[in-house]
Amino acid sequence: MGTFYLTEPYCFVRKESERLKIYKDRTLLKEIRVHDFARMFIHESSTLTTDALHLLAEKGVDVVYFSGNRMTGRFVGPENKNVRLRIAQVEAHLSEEKSLYIARHIVLAKLKNTRTSLLRFARRRQLALEPEIDYLKQSMKQCLSATDLDQLRGIEGMAAKKYFNAFPTLIGKSGFSFSGRSRRPARDPINSLLNYGYALLRAEITGALQAAGLDPYIGFLHRERYGRESLSLDLMEEFRSVLVDNLVIKTVNQGTFKIKDFHQNDGEPRLKDYARKRFLQTYDSRRRDEVFHQLLKRRMSYREVLHRQAILLAKYIKGETEEYYPFLAK
Repeated sequence: MGTFYLTEPYCFVRKESERLKIYKDRTLLKEIRVHDFARMFIHESSTLTTDALHLLAEKGVDVVYFSGNRMTGRFVGPENKNVRLRIAQVEAHLSEEKSLYIARHIVLAKLKNTRTSLLRFARRRQLALEPEIDYLKQSMKQCLSATDLDQLRGIEGMAAKKYFNAFPTLIGKSGFSFSGRSRRPARDPINSLLNYGYALLRAEITGALQAAGLDPYIGFLHRERYGRESLSLDLMEEFRSVLVDNLVIKTVNQGTFKIKDFHQNDGEPRLKDYARKRFLQTYDSRRRDEVFHQLLKRRMSYREVLHRQAILLAKYIKGETEEYYPFLAK
């Protein structure tokens, strides 16, 4: 099951039997079957009736709200009732040893997947990326000897900075500029695209964690902070480069997005409505791409991989497996 993206502003959504009907100005725009989707992403100002929300909750469909490039809230049905898993997750979070173990595997996977991406770019486009590739390899070795979470975060942070230093080379002569990673606010269109992609990825991973019975707010690499889905941010690290970064680089280099597709909103570049729909289409297509899962020994879509990794993490936390196996791009 996939994700339904409602990007048209000021729509009215109501339930009819097992379907949702989407109206704008009293005109029926679309009719969808609820059981065809696992989540519904709503951009800008649209209204769902109470009956529609009840149907979505009953069928286990997450409703995620976005404003511009940012996720602003979500509506979910009854939470997973696996109390023993929640207790085990808290115990692992409070254990420095287990937290470091899980965090180290996640960071190692992030660094390896990022390095794999750079190796592909270097090979296919004849780019001189040896300093960044070598730095990521050395960072992986340093992770193995990290003795605490702060040290591990320091290694990851420096590696990320080195990686983003290569971004101007990766986007080449696309017409876009990039002067370093910036979050809120995004300083340039590239950062705006990255932020938007990460928000979409985070929303989907949060749903995957909840479906597996895990609390997305109790993390290991990212520690507790009010309102922050720390575990979602943890699991995201394995997929940032392969799912979002590579997509952004590909789309700007192929001319899918141009400077004219952005407008300034409170001093921050944002995609115009038509361009945002295009980004959602390309992102959704990327999620459906199949990749070989080295542990499970079969091909599956990235969408399925996200859910499998949440399940694998839950199994480790419950003690059903001796190790946590992160996702490694090949």
